[in-house]
Amino acid sequence: MHDRVRFALLALLLVAGCGKPAWRVKAVPREDLSLPRLEQSVVLELPPPGSVVPAQLGDGTPVWVSRGAGDKVSVLSAIIPAMDGIPSGAMIRWLPTQRRFTGGFVWDEHGRAVGNEGWDACTSTCPDDDDLPGSARDLDRFQVERLGGAPERIRVGGPIPGVSRRIPRKPLPSWSQEPTQDSTRPMSVARALALPEGTVVSVDAMAVLVSGEAPRVCSRPDHHGCCPPSSPRLYDVDGAPLEPMGPGVDSHGVALFRRYRDGFVQYVVGDDLGPPSAGAFLSVGKPPDFDSWRLTEPPRIPPCEWTFEPSPSNPSPPWPR
Repeated sequence: MHDRVRFALLALLLVAGCGKPAWRVKAVPREDLSLPRLEQSVVLELPPPGSVVPAQLGDGTPVWVSRGAGDKVSVLSAIIPAMDGIPSGAMIRWLPTQRRFTGGFVWDEHGRAVGNEGWDACTSTCPDDDDLPGSARDLDRFQVERLGGAPERIRVGGPIPGVSRRIPRKPLPSWSQEPTQDSTRPMSVARALALPEGTVVSVDAMAVLVSGEAPRVCSRPDHHGCCPPSSPRLYDVDGAPLEPMGPGVDSHGVALFRRYRDGFVQYVVGDDLGPPSAGAFLSVGKPPDFDSWRLTEPPRIPPCEWTFEPSPSNPSPPWPR
């Protein structure tokens, strides 16, 4: 309940302080973000006929290598193609028992869009069939050159965007109880930081936005707390604004990052993070003089450097948790 109150108050900050927006750390402007262009082309070993296996391009981009029983070979992007209502950078999964890819829509083993994803349950009223999309994009794929010799290998070349095609509005059966396979295994922040700048990475961490602080990427057990001080920055996202009730902290799941400087940017650079997966007030509380601060100006003390010292008259931070 308290988080809902916090988000309602946060909306009011757009007009805080005589019409000025509440202060926040700004992202590096898109035109100033210069990422190295890493070579995507790569040579991969072919899996056995009838197999679908995950792989990576030269820059770390996740793909699926699909080899049908008839020996047709497709190298497919593991990233859902850009479509309305689908978060950019979202990932698809492979359903080996159904020989289908899934991720909002359903694709066959060679990336052709075949239908809408089925529903197991709805948090509210399930949409009518007529409200579901009547078209979807095929998965993006990559040029393939088969190489001679043993073992069998392919050279993966440039991308070929997926085309849009009509699909039935009625959802396909739900396969949520079927085993699934992911295309990536998230790595540690430290391992990701050791990779060349521009590399696409899946990281076992979240984007963490604390009021008045720069966005960081870290893994932490308590969603009421800050990232460790040495945590890398997320450069292409604005920080969270200062809040009148005290510092808030939001956690966002991000499927893919790109290495940038000493930290990261999103796979789709400068994209909207979307709603947080968790939101709370920072557990350290706020300084005694916080109510006299101007929320349109930088904080006098960075929120993650604040400390709270309980006393008999003030045993906990000044808001419900």
